[in-house]
Amino acid sequence: MIDRSFKTLFVLALTACGAARAARADSDGYYCVGPNYIAYELQLAQHEHNHSLHVFRLNDSTGISARTTIVLPRFQVHGMRCEPDAIKLLGWDSLYTVSFAGPRPTVAVTVAPWVSTSRQRLPGFDDANLGAWSKPVRAYRSDTIPVQINATRYRFVLAIDVKPHPTSKCEFLVVTRLVQLDSNARAVQSVVLFDGDAPRECGN
Repeated sequence: MIDRSFKTLFVLALTACGAARAARADSDGYYCVGPNYIAYELQLAQHEHNHSLHVFRLNDSTGISARTTIVLPRFQVHGMRCEPDAIKLLGWDSLYTVSFAGPRPTVAVTVAPWVSTSRQRLPGFDDANLGAWSKPVRAYRSDTIPVQINATRYRFVLAIDVKPHPTSKCEFLVVTRLVQLDSNARAVQSVVLFDGDAPRECGN
């Protein structure tokens, strides 16, 4: 468990990791965590030409692996679920399944008309977000979120940095990094997942 004082210092110190700035977006960034990976989606990002699912493998030997990107159809994501060999993304009336069981990832679509009429989120689908709709942005403060995977040598966290916008009082600047920590809680690797703006309440 990372205490509050460490979280504050940790977020401020992350710029020393030297990760390149990545995607910009408004409401992108739904994610889920599997046994040894994290997956997130972007489609409104400035540098995204497709609706994409990005996957980072995480383990004790190599830490954060190279990014794997899968192109998705255009649809609004309402929840995600990470399974050992598949990632499921919930749309308004369809379920998209990205399978890793074969030699290369495949995308299958299943019509799910019950989704649009249901008033409750389907069990097992997470609406966690690492961008503009993340919990730290809604709380107006930077924070770190543990990424719970099967690893003992390293720990992994999402560090979400929330800052006032330099020219707009109605927006935040948000940068989210996936960070690998050693046994002494030192950041040894970092990669930017989200770099964009987030709306904030600013009155009339």
